[in-house]
Amino acid sequence: MALTAAAAVGLTGCRQEGPGGLDSVIVAVTADKRATARLEHDGYPVQWLTCTGKAEDPGVTEKGGARPVTAVGVDCDGRTSGGQKIIVYGRVTGLYDDSCVQGKLTAKVDGKTVFTASVLGDCSGSGVTNGGGDCGGGGGGKGGGDKSTGNKGNKGDKPVDNKGDKHWQDGHQQSK
Repeated sequence: MALTAAAAVGLTGCRQEGPGGLDSVIVAVTADKRATARLEHDGYPVQWLTCTGKAEDPGVTEKGGARPVTAVGVDCDGRTSGGQKIIVYGRVTGLYDDSCVQGKLTAKVDGKTVFTASVLGDCSGSGVTNGGGDCGGGGGGKGGGDKSTGNKGNKGDKPVDNKGDKHWQDGHQQSK
């Protein structure tokens, strides 16, 4: 995804996207950055990765007004420097700066799941924007680092049960 200097400047600071909630472009760019960092940390050098985001329809209020966007579906495609195919997909429900995404993201390299995470990046700042709250509130993981789900190689990580999420089945996002 090409990013202009003006757009990159807009990605800093505590993000509250106002009445519209999460912004799908900012979510996609941040997910790209955080997934790339995680893949490289895990030993998969990224040649390129491109992510797109699609805001989930938040519905309307009782008075007919639009609700803020609280979730964005993310799909990424790319290649490692060795030519292996990368896909990253999932659902982002919170952002902090360009340093943290929260939700449920899965990365695969040549068809092998290399991580599934509920947090990518450092969410230890002043808070996580969830599309409706302010930046002083909770929701962010305590301390730095990624919070993976279900991978044995990540010491101290707690698995997350996705059974209650109607958009996830067997670790994969399902269409509505």
